[in-house]
Amino acid sequence: MRVGINPEKVRGEKNILKQHRVVVIFYIPNIYEEYYKESLSILDYCLNSLIRTINFDTTCITLINNNSCSEVNPIINKYIGNNNIDKYVRFDENKGKVYAAMTEIRGIYEKFVTITDADVLFLNGWEGEVFNIFRDFPKAGVVSPIPGQGLAFNHNNSVFFDNFFKSKIKYSKLVSDYDCDLFSESLGNKAILNRNNHKYSWKDKQYYLSNKIKAVIGAPHFVATYRSNIFKNISKFPKMKFKNGYEDFYLDKPADIKGLYRLSTTKCNAYHMGNRVDLFIKNVKFNKIDFIDASLFNKIGQPRESIAPYRVREFFFKIIKRIFRL
Repeated sequence: MRVGINPEKVRGEKNILKQHRVVVIFYIPNIYEEYYKESLSILDYCLNSLIRTINFDTTCITLINNNSCSEVNPIINKYIGNNNIDKYVRFDENKGKVYAAMTEIRGIYEKFVTITDADVLFLNGWEGEVFNIFRDFPKAGVVSPIPGQGLAFNHNNSVFFDNFFKSKIKYSKLVSDYDCDLFSESLGNKAILNRNNHKYSWKDKQYYLSNKIKAVIGAPHFVATYRSNIFKNISKFPKMKFKNGYEDFYLDKPADIKGLYRLSTTKCNAYHMGNRVDLFIKNVKFNKIDFIDASLFNKIGQPRESIAPYRVREFFFKIIKRIFRL
């Protein structure tokens, strides 16, 4: 039987709603296979860089463990023990990235959510650079801290539909060679910015929008920040743990359907570490940190969804892409 009154009912404590949640998803099945042998260090670098560069007054962290090996526990416990992790989830089997991400982001209250792989090194000032784009481009729905020029046409029908004939889409050299090389080398693929049968590569020229600041058109999904409300009505269950196109359907396409844009910063404000610790990772310093100002979120408006049906925008983009040989 119950004796007395639950003291929690009379404390009057309130939950604190923050503006931004970062969801880190990882899977390290072992540390003896060649591919995974440095994964613990990579995870540690990722989490350390994240907690060093976010403003905890505005931002919180969810860590999702997709049934990794027990060797990850000391690293996880270190960050939990330092009160750096707001929420820790551990699945009893590897559910895949999409399942893990959708389970979390469909139930959050924060207006913005960053979904990231656990091999991303966050650099100083990345939050501010991302949310400056949300502030200056009201229809931004997804923003990555890494230039995504090679993905300009990936689920970005809306940005071309809205801006192409208004001459608001620019095409010239915006991303520096340094940042292009940093991105391609981190992926271990120097050809990733090539454009076959085109005069210019993605390294030579990029599509971008220009306002008070500039934003590259296109965004990778291994690290990107989303308006969280674009996921609220997605109820389809990801039946497969791993399937090509799943991240496209669940993470990339929803913003475009709503008429919002997939954009990215003009510089590398994060670094894709992959599965090896290199000199760039070792040499990154976090001395004077430029934290995001909480007032920035008050300057970000709520965009209007596109009046034109998605199929019309999609068809329009296919036509102009073919006619103008974009």
